[in-house]
Amino acid sequence: MSDHSAEENLSMKCRIRIKAHWVNSWILKLLSKPVVVVGQEEYALVWSKPTEIEVEQDTSVRVGVGVRYFGRGKLLGVSMTELPVHGMLELRSDVITFRNGFWNHEPFKWV
Repeated sequence: MSDHSAEENLSMKCRIRIKAHWVNSWILKLLSKPVVVVGQEEYALVWSKPTEIEVEQDTSVRVGVGVRYFGRGKLLGVSMTELPVHGMLELRSDVITFRNGFWNHEPFKWV
């Protein structure tokens, strides 16, 4: 039993959301699939709806959000952000939101 509780303490869930700038959101939502990268792992996102992702608590976490047009090809618009664990613990109940800039090619950044 103690092994199971030790495993739970090593990870936590955070909620990540992607939002597109209002100027280019129509084309992104129509033609692309959003993805979050946590460390080296990729997870599918849903536009403007938070997605719960499990992350390890014992280290800093590199998180980035991007899109793939037509759901395939290279992941575009990713700007990786280093989130310290103590910052993640404070955000545990909140949503971490990433948004791109005015132009379609601008990367998604933590806002």
